[in-house]
Amino acid sequence: MLVLALDTSTPTVTAGVVRLRQPHELVNPDPDPDPDPTAAPNASLGLAAVDPPSPRPIIVLAEHTVTDPYAHVERLLPLAQAALADSEHRLPDLDAVVVGLGPGPFTGLRVGIATAAALGDALDIPVHGVPSHDALARCVGPTAGDLLVVTDARRREVYLSAYRRDGRRLFGPLVARPAAVPELLAEHGLTPAALAGPGASLLDGIVDPAVARPETAPAGPLSGGLVERAAVALLTGAVPGPLTPLYLRRPDATEPGPRRSVLGR
Repeated sequence: MLVLALDTSTPTVTAGVVRLRQPHELVNPDPDPDPDPTAAPNASLGLAAVDPPSPRPIIVLAEHTVTDPYAHVERLLPLAQAALADSEHRLPDLDAVVVGLGPGPFTGLRVGIATAAALGDALDIPVHGVPSHDALARCVGPTAGDLLVVTDARRREVYLSAYRRDGRRLFGPLVARPAAVPELLAEHGLTPAALAGPGASLLDGIVDPAVARPETAPAGPLSGGLVERAAVALLTGAVPGPLTPLYLRRPDATEPGPRRSVLGR
């Protein structure tokens, strides 16, 4: 299954092409129709005797990113086209689209979600939305304990999600002032072992500096995390849910109020 993964929840715009292998593809799908009786035992099962198939169901074929907080709409489709070209595929080859739902700023999320929905409609393929923090958490390598994922919410605030070592989300995503994070962690009885995400530096001096700070995605690109988060739905053919963005707060723009008379009446 070929999946296009998109995320515009942060200033870094991401587009990747990911191959999601079906369960039966994790074992050699083409067993020898006339097996050699003298071959190793695995050969009769269609398994390579010396070089067994890779157990990884997710293969990132190509990913392109650019950091530009004001050019999501100009950058996203060219990045997707570049990733498709690098993977030697075209848009009609896609089987599904996965898009990050945030949390993030209004304009950025709207661009990613609208683009994903338009591609799904044009190609008649499913579009699955997943929380971007969940995808980031899956990109972090093994940790000694609980994990905090942090992104910049602007206005001197952060978006925060917490995960158990086994990947279960404990709380979030939510928006908070950095100074309020220690109290929030104490409330949930959480002592993080790792802090990750492009906003992790915003908690410097607030979260214990001894807490590990791995790279944003040391175990793989974000597009792989997005598809991994949606893998069950993709493989089971589940009907996608609504693409509801995680804004978490009202946009800066508001409707103007009634005009006031310059005469004060």
